Amino acid sequence: MYLRTPASKAQQQQLEQQKINQAIQNYSPIEFWCEHQTALNWWWQVQDLMRYNGAVCMGLDVLAVKADSELSGREVSQEDYLKLRLIAQTVTELVNDKLGS
Repeated sequence: MYLRTPASKAQQQQLEQQKINQAIQNYSPIEFWCEHQTALNWWWQVQDLMRYNGAVCMGLDVLAVKADSELSGREVSQEDYLKLRLIAQTVTELVNDKLGS
């Protein structure tokens, strides 16, 4: 039986730096179109209004979003509302898909 000697601290740091450099090289920024900015900003403000049943995501609490927009005085267009719903639906599917895997 052979025992592997642990790498020196310098070797460990070098390996970690190589992993970081590789991650930076593989990084591709996410680009948002300006026409989606309002819906995305709205999402950042209401993302905590998702409903859960245990670990299962049930989706966006639309009544809470409506109350939030009315109480905050937010002017919303139908188009931005539909974009917000699409974002919430996508997040719901992603969260629930992770539960299944």
